[in-house]
Amino acid sequence: MPLEIKTPALDPALRATAFAERRGFELAVYGRTVAAVLMAGTAFWGYHYPNNLWVAGLFLLLAAIGLLPLAAEETRYEVPSRYAFFAMDALLISAVLSFVPLSSGEMVPQNLVFLTSRDHFYYIVIVASVLTLSPRLVVWTGVWCMAGLSASIGWIVFSLGDFLTYENLPLAPKREVFYSVVLSPHFLGMASRLQEVLIIGAVTGIAALAVHRARHMVQARAVAETGRRRMQRIFGKYVPPHVVRELASNEGYLRPQMREATLLFADVEGFTALSEQLFPEVLIAVLNELFSATAGVIARNGGLVVSYMGDAFIASFNAPLPVEDHAERAIASAREILRLTDQKKFGGHSLKLRIGIATGPVAAGTVGSDDRLSYTLYGDTVNLAQRLEALNKDHDTRCLLSGETAKAAGHAVGLTYLGAANVRNRQKPVDLYVLND
Repeated sequence: MPLEIKTPALDPALRATAFAERRGFELAVYGRTVAAVLMAGTAFWGYHYPNNLWVAGLFLLLAAIGLLPLAAEETRYEVPSRYAFFAMDALLISAVLSFVPLSSGEMVPQNLVFLTSRDHFYYIVIVASVLTLSPRLVVWTGVWCMAGLSASIGWIVFSLGDFLTYENLPLAPKREVFYSVVLSPHFLGMASRLQEVLIIGAVTGIAALAVHRARHMVQARAVAETGRRRMQRIFGKYVPPHVVRELASNEGYLRPQMREATLLFADVEGFTALSEQLFPEVLIAVLNELFSATAGVIARNGGLVVSYMGDAFIASFNAPLPVEDHAERAIASAREILRLTDQKKFGGHSLKLRIGIATGPVAAGTVGSDDRLSYTLYGDTVNLAQRLEALNKDHDTRCLLSGETAKAAGHAVGLTYLGAANVRNRQKPVDLYVLND
């Protein structure tokens, strides 16, 4: 049964949205607190003494109460507290509409509250709920605002008893008649009130859809970023961005499979002697500079460095990403790497590489635990590439290729046939080709 790679795509998405919801709710709470404190400050000159003290104190109390849901963060009450927070604000606005008088003097009909901007506070609460990045919370808030406004209208109608509406106007009324009805202290205008409720519902729906789209963008970005980091954990930091994106978007490339591929195995010549001369940190820096440069060459030719082993590395062409002419690409990479090491010093040191290239079937796939994965190649082709690299010592060469590689490359220019040679752990001799500089 083929090995399946676990891809918990939803986990990073859920974590990202949960983080966004929490930070957004915090912004909503802090924004509400700042607004309440500012309104407390304006109350001192917006009302006469001593009413200004009562009003300012009320706003400060509401600011303090609004901070309470933050204490529920990272507890089982965190989400319920958010719903309670926005429902409370909707109810407070409704209470202000219904019961807070318009004047501290003689009684003024409460229906005239709709001539003020008190009902506009509903929209502030809905916009604040958008910060949570939760469509359900936005809808919840909008429903409470609609219900609160409807209840306030109902209470005011009940308190008024008799009232006037647009229906009390005759068809094509004269100006004086219009003024007498619409500007009457008993005018309520039920059609306008119903329209306000419907507008709140429309704003809520649009806001919820916008949040839904934004939420998906956050999730998609989180999944993409998780995939990118996962690919870099598997293949290392030198993987080109376009390769990371392609591997992350199609993880089928990483599942166990048999592929015809060309493998390039490279090892640093005289590394043991070099390591005895250099401090460890200097030695690591030299190798990192070398590997960075050679990985760039491999990537430009469509290959991928699969793993590093001390001072050696193995690169694959046509696995995991499919590429045409993989044998030619491997040969071109080897030629470019040899020229690079001839012309450049790494950390002030000249390095020489020996390279073996083999073409054939390989078993490729991602192995390991969920916490530590690696893309690995298995098969005789892998062993042959390593054996060919080692045979460079016997033939005083820098790059040896198998006959299968030369055949797959159409016996490319710059290859010289050396004859058949016995290779350790192989029953039949292998045709050897040397890559000429």
